[in-house]
This record gives sequence, structure tokens and C-alpha cells, in this order.
Amino acid sequence: MGPKTIPHDGFNYNQRIADQENEQMLLNIVRLRYLEMPRFLSVASVINSYSRSGSTGVNANGSPFGNSLGGNVSGSWSDRPTITYTPMSGQAFSQSLLTPLPPSVIFFLIQSGWSAHRLMRLTNSMINGIHNEVGTPDERRQGDPEFHELLDVLHELQYAGALGMHFEGDWPKVDVDLVLPEHPRTDAIKKSITRFKEILKLDQEEHVFDIEYGVIVEEKNHIKVQTHSIMEMLSNISWYIEVPEDHVADGRTLDTFIPEDPDLIHIRVADSKPAYAFQSIEYRGHWYYIDDRDVKSKNTFTVMQVLMSMAHNGSGSVGPLISIGN
Repeated sequence: MGPKTIPHDGFNYNQRIADQENEQMLLNIVRLRYLEMPRFLSVASVINSYSRSGSTGVNANGSPFGNSLGGNVSGSWSDRPTITYTPMSGQAFSQSLLTPLPPSVIFFLIQSGWSAHRLMRLTNSMINGIHNEVGTPDERRQGDPEFHELLDVLHELQYAGALGMHFEGDWPKVDVDLVLPEHPRTDAIKKSITRFKEILKLDQEEHVFDIEYGVIVEEKNHIKVQTHSIMEMLSNISWYIEVPEDHVADGRTLDTFIPEDPDLIHIRVADSKPAYAFQSIEYRGHWYYIDDRDVKSKNTFTVMQVLMSMAHNGSGSVGPLISIGN
């Protein structure tokens, strides 16, 4: 019986846990928009216990007054799932949500093929003194023109196969160097490399640059990256989403921040459950959702989930010790 339950249970639990994590992420983005505390609850373990039993019996009785014959059949089946939830709090909360993302994580994902443009815009507040956009109520500004140009150049280099990385050390304390080709194979790549170095004020004769977390460039030919924490990233995104106009008018939340490039993510609001939703949650009497036909927003949401997973090192999730007898 046991092996036959694996395909069915494995798929169903996988799907339901994925749905729970996605809905939780979307819910917490909306909560932050209304200046509420986000709450994260993870599934620490899933244990299923199955049992079945059956019995049959026959009885006969004879006497001078007559004979009788009887029988009975009985059976039982039980399915007892034990699901353990772990709230993210204390040290796990501070490490996972409040600690800035290491630049090595971001550039490792870029090296793995994820969009440099999307990752840098989501996770960076500044690189070598060039500012990204900020949409929070305390500080709102559009990104520097050089920042958006830098992302375009990075995108061109990445998809031309001209953006290399060197990683050294044990994860997560990894030193990363950005490596550009010394002899570009096309004039277009050469032009992009030249412009990349100009924007970041790097030496045109150098081709390997150390990437570090920080604000002030203290050494020549170093790239200083000031990254967001997961909380900063989610909070920033929350001010891009649509909300009902009456909620702004009533003072429940503030007005929406509209960046110059609005294609990062588009979270919509509707009065009823949307028909074409990639993810949706109901909150404060309205439905917030990402349209299933909005590929760019779906991509950004997936990248956020990946970053959340990488930031959560599991230090706060200790599975229970459970003994199941037959």
C-alpha cells in the first residue's frame, strides 16, 4: 500500500505547499502596502500515516430446536496526515528578512542565467554611487538615468555571453569578481564594455573587478553594491501595486508610486475574484492578483520567491521528532 501513495500524495502536497507560499508572499506585499507587519509561516514537515484492517468471521449453532449459520465481514481505512508549521520569528526573521542580500547571491543568479536587469532593479539601491528608484513613503525618487542605462548595458553583455564571474570561498561567504573579456569578439560588445566602465568610473585597461557590499568606493576598480534586504524589497514593491481609490482617500494607505519603467511588476486589484489570475488573494474586501497573461510580472514574482528561498537558511526551522508505530 505504501509505495502506491507516493505519486498521488507527493504531487498534491507539493502543489498545495507551493500555492500556500505564493499566496503568503502576495498577502505580505499587500500587508506592507497598508503598513502592517508581514507574517511568514513555513511548512516544516509533512508526515502521512496510513492504516487498513479487515476481518471476517463465520459462526454456526446447532440445537435440538434447529440449526443456524451466520457470518460477518468488516474493514477500516485511515489517513492521518501530520503537518507542522513553523512561524518565522526571532533570529530566523532578522537573518532572513532584515539582512541585506549578499552581492554574491545576486551575481550567482545572474551567472546562472537569470535576468541581470530584473535582479539588479529588484535588489539594489545603489551601485558605485548611482541610485536605483525608491518607492517607499519615507523616500520616493526615480532612479538615476545612469542606473537604468547600466542595467541595459548589463543585459546586453549577459545575453552576448560577455559577462563572467569568479567565485571563491564557501557559501554563503563567497567573494565574487566580475570578469569582462579582454578581447571582445564584436564591436557591439566592445562598445558595451567601454560604456559599462565609464558609468561605474572603472579603469578602461582593467578587466577583472572585485564586487563588494558597501556604499563608498574606497579602492579603485572596485564595484560597491548596496543591496536591499528581503523586507526592503517587498516594501518597495508594495508601493507599486494598485489599491482602491477610496482606501487612499480615506487615509488607509498612501498613493501609489509609479516608476518611470512600470514593467517590473503589476499587481492589480478587483472587486471580485479574477478569472485569469496567476496568483490572487482576498484582503480588505478586494482581490489582489497578478494576471496569468502578464509574463513580466510572473517572472518578477518568481525571482522574488527564489530570493526569499535563498535568504531563508532554515536556521529557524527545526523539524519535530516524531515516531510512528505500526
